[in-house]
Amino acid sequence: MLKITIIDAPREQRLVLEGRLAKPDLAELEATWQKARTALGTRKRVIDLRNTTFIDESAERILLDMQKEGAQFIAFGVFNKHRLKRLGIKCKGSNLKAGA
Repeated sequence: MLKITIIDAPREQRLVLEGRLAKPDLAELEATWQKARTALGTRKRVIDLRNTTFIDESAERILLDMQKEGAQFIAFGVFNKHRLKRLGIKCKGSNLKAGA
């Protein structure tokens, strides 16, 4: 199960993803990503994966698309950081605050 929360702050828009990034919940993630894009403006976009417990191969494609569109990533845990690094996605530590 995947929970998606959008946090809109003056300088950033953060998508907080909690749970499993796997089918069938990926359709909801893609829809939320597209919807959030319309409200982005000039703010940076941050994808917060600190509470993500699993990332499957289908989710990797979505994360790569997000990176291509300029998203920054926050990850926590050896598995998630390794998965992102293997994809060539740089991630920041877990100490970023919303609106930073």
